Order: sequence, then structure tokens, then C-alpha cells
Amino acid sequence: MATDRCADLAKTTSTQAVASEWLLDRAESIASSTIEEIRPSPRRVARAETQISLFGQQPADIEMQALRNVAATQRAIDLATSGADLTVAGLCDVHATLMGEQDPIAGQIRDHQNWVGSGAFGGPLDARHVGPPPEFVNELLDDLVEFINEKDGIPIVRVAIAHAQFETIHPFPDGNGRTGRALIQYMYVREEVMSNGALPVSSSLMLNKERYFDALDGFRVVCAPDDPERSKAYQPWIELLAQATDHACVLRRRLTKHVEALSQRWTNQARAAGIRTSSAAFRLLNALPQHPVVTAESAAELLSIEQRTAQRAVARLGDLGILEQRSAGRRNRVFECGDMMDAFTESARQQPAANLTLATPDDATATATAAKGTAQDGGGGICAAPTRRQRPCGHPRPRPGGKCPAGHRRS
Repeated sequence: MATDRCADLAKTTSTQAVASEWLLDRAESIASSTIEEIRPSPRRVARAETQISLFGQQPADIEMQALRNVAATQRAIDLATSGADLTVAGLCDVHATLMGEQDPIAGQIRDHQNWVGSGAFGGPLDARHVGPPPEFVNELLDDLVEFINEKDGIPIVRVAIAHAQFETIHPFPDGNGRTGRALIQYMYVREEVMSNGALPVSSSLMLNKERYFDALDGFRVVCAPDDPERSKAYQPWIELLAQATDHACVLRRRLTKHVEALSQRWTNQARAAGIRTSSAAFRLLNALPQHPVVTAESAAELLSIEQRTAQRAVARLGDLGILEQRSAGRRNRVFECGDMMDAFTESARQQPAANLTLATPDDATATATAAKGTAQDGGGGICAAPTRRQRPCGHPRPRPGGKCPAGHRRS
């Protein structure tokens, strides 16, 4: 099923950037970080990104780690889209991006023994996994890279084997889990499962964390190459990754539909307010899915317009409630698209998929209907309950008897 769903998704995914790409890349990276017990707030991550790009300031460490994970995932995707074969140097480059240039182990293959999950005594004797001795690591990585570049076989099976082998080799002193999941993204593109944006497989693996770790442990069977026990040991991990990939395809579609529906609602609001489609405000509206946090200066640069014109555009979208003024670090005032921040937060939740299917209204008349969602699926749609500012709530609509993230109850 996962292979068929991936094939179907690949057919309908263009090589051009999709509106939800910003959200997809960050949903995958935040989930990958969470698996390693790095739990940043999505909103803080988005604001931290602004601190760096617009103000040149260093955010808090946990947000910085998450942003480096985003960058590492994107680096892996870029390597895949380049068309060149993977190299050990390329893997080291992804790891260096994850760890940051100031970290002395960034991109450095380990030269000492390591292990994972040691018990009370903190040593390898009671560890969950002990990596191979350092003198074998380079040879093992060469073999892994050769396997990845062959591109022969069932894609999901190949991705599963490559990831499990990478985690077994554990080639770096730290950051192996996140680098290994970035390698999954590399192979999704390499195997033509995806053509742009991340496939948020880590969101599913995050929900099955212990099963994920157990499956990788079981993969490391010691037996002859043709022993049936080897195939038996591989099966749980391959099945889990297939399920996670299937879930990721569903989540990607729902996140994409969510962003499309929000964009259509913003368009309807702007038209109802008399904003011309040729205006700077309307052009900025179209840029929000990829740039959900802006300043007047960044909007001016983004749209190649004068700053005064950008200020007016930001103000118009602020009047509509599409942009809201927020702080990003000390004395930094930014304008944030609350709908995109809500979607980012929702994508990082334990069960985001069920709340992120939105009908896309065809015109302004249909907006209210779309906001109410559909009764058949028990969810979906936009909450649309009136906020304290008497604007419709843009959170995903809760299921019957539940509440949206802002606390509005559905009757």
C-alpha cells in the first residue's frame, strides 16, 4: 500500500516548489528532533529563524538545534536533487550542517568506540547497541554509499536497509539518529518517491518511538548472509517504515490541502476588503506560506518594493487579522501569520493528521461553508468560532465534543 501511495503522490507532485514546502520541511525536522528528546516549540522555532535571518541574532540552544535539523534535512534533499551520487563526504556534510560549524565533531567520522542507551553503569556492557570498532567505520560507510547509489530494488525496502545500516554503523560521535533520518529524505528523492519538500515520516516514527528502536535493534541479527533468520529479522523494520511512509503521504496531502485552503481564505478576505490583486498587499499574501514571519524590511526585499509600500502592505494584512505583530527576541518586532503558525504547531502534535483536512472554497460566498467543515468526516475544516477580536478562528476544526487549540468547543 505504501509503495502505491508513494507512486501516486510522486505522479501528482510537480518539480516546482509547493506552497506547503516550508511547513513540510519543518514538520519533518521538528518530529526528528523530538525523537531525540529535543522538544522545541514550533512557534519559537519560526521566530528563532527570523532572529537569525532578519536580525543576525543567536536564538536559544534548543531552537538552534531544531533549525540546524531543518537545514540538515534540506541539505540532504539538495544533495539528492543535484543528481550526483552520494559520497561519504556528502554524509559528513549533512552531519556538519546538523551539528553546526562551531562543534568540533561536526562532519567528523568517529575515531573511538561508541554505544547507545547504556544502563545504570553507563558503559557498553549493558548498552542497547554498540557500534562497530572505529577502524571498520570508513570501510562500512563506503559499502553503504555503494548500496545507496545502486538504485536497484523496491524503494521502501532499500530505504529501510540503508537507514538501519547507517544507524548500525553509527559513524559519528553524536547526531546519528537525526542524520540517519535526513538520509531517509535523501533516498525518498533519490528513489523518486518525492520530487520536492520533505515527506514527514518522522511524525509517524515519533508516535512509534519504542517500536522504531526495537525494530532497528532486531535488524542487527548475527547470522550467515543466506540464513532465513536474516529476512525474518529485517521484516519488522521494513514493515514499520512502510507504515510510516504511508502515514507520511497522508499527512503531506493534508498539510498541503490545509495551506491551500488557508491561502484561498486569505484571498477571499482580501478581495472582500477591496484589495486589488496587483497590489503589494496581495502579492505579500501569496508569499506568506513560504514566509510566514516578516518585517516591513523583509517584505520590501521579498517583493522588490520600497519599504514605505511594504509597510502599508503589512498594515493592510494586519487590519484583516492575517498578520499579527509579535516579538522575536529582544526589541525585535515582527509580523506573524497566525494561521501558518497554528498549522506548524498542529503538525508537531502527536496526532496532527486528523485535524488538517480542509475543503478549499471556490469563492467568497463559499468561505463560511468551508469554515464549517463537513459533518461526514467528524472533523476537518476551519474552526471559525468568533475570537475576542470578533474574527473567525483559523485553527483546524475540532471533532464533535472536542476543542480546537484555542479552546473553542464544537457542539
